[in-house]
Amino acid sequence: MARKGTKHYPVVRKGKLFRQSPDPIGPNIEIDVAQLLSKTNRRLYRQARTYDFKVDLEANAAGAGQVHVYALADNWMNSKALQMAYAMYLENSASERSRLDKGQNARWEDFRVRSGADVTVVNPLQYDSSFNSIEMTAGEFAQTIVVDSAGVNKSFTWGNPSGSRYSILEEYDKSGNTQVSPDTPTGDVPYDTLMADDSATMGAFLQIQGNEPPYDATGVGADSPWVRVATLSTGSSQKLSTGFFKAPCGLVIFDAQAAGAGQNVSVESLSWEVKAGDYKGVSAPSMLE
Repeated sequence: MARKGTKHYPVVRKGKLFRQSPDPIGPNIEIDVAQLLSKTNRRLYRQARTYDFKVDLEANAAGAGQVHVYALADNWMNSKALQMAYAMYLENSASERSRLDKGQNARWEDFRVRSGADVTVVNPLQYDSSFNSIEMTAGEFAQTIVVDSAGVNKSFTWGNPSGSRYSILEEYDKSGNTQVSPDTPTGDVPYDTLMADDSATMGAFLQIQGNEPPYDATGVGADSPWVRVATLSTGSSQKLSTGFFKAPCGLVIFDAQAAGAGQNVSVESLSWEVKAGDYKGVSAPSMLE
C-alpha cells in the first residue's frame, strides 16, 4: 500500500524583477504582489489580501547605496478603511449590478486601491529556451471606479485625495472619533464621610486616569499609512533579505538611496518570494472578511 503523501500545489511563488532601462531603480519602484503572482501563474490573485512576502538583495549587488523597503502598516485602521471603501463600492454599484444578467459582470473583476506613491510598478521575469530573460507585461489591472453624486468617475487611493480619487483613510477618519469616557468626573462618591481617605479625590482619579484612549482620538494617521520594514545595502559579501513580512494589499515600495547620481541599486539584483499557504498556494489572508 502506497504511503499517503502531501499533495503538490503547482504555483510559482518566487522570481526576479525585470531589468529597467536604464538599470537604476530611479529611485523609487512599486511591487504589487498580486500582479507578480497573477502574471507568473496565469490566474487571478486578488489585491485585498495580506501577503506574506520577502525581498532579497544578492551578494555584491551592483550599484551603490541603500534600498528602503516600505509596506502598508498591518493595523486596524488600514484594515477598516479598506473594508469601508469596499462596502461603499458595493453600495455604489448595487443597482447597476442587479440589472446585469448572470455572466455579464467582468469575469476578473477585483477591488483595487492605488498605492498613492505614483511610481513605476515593476514586472516579473521568466526565461525562454535560451535562458534569455523575458519581462512579463501582459494583464489588465484596472483600478476600481465608482461614480459620485455629480457623475464624476473616481478611484480609491492610500495616498492624498484629489478630484478623481478618494483617500480611503481620510474617508474612514470621517466616520467618527473616539469619545472620551467619561469626559468629566462627577466629584461625588456615596458615603464620602465614612471613608478614612479622600475618596472624592480618588473617585476623580478613577474617572480621569484612562478616560482618554492610548492613541490619537481624533485621527487615524491618514497621512502616514506606511511602515519601513527593512533597509538593504549594497557592498555586502552576503545576500541580504527583508525576511518575510506582512504586506497588506500586496503593495511594497522601494526607495533607493543612491551614493551618487546614476548609482542606484540594480533591479536585477533583487528577487521576490511569497510564503506558501492555502490561498491558491500562497499565504494571503483576506482583508475583507
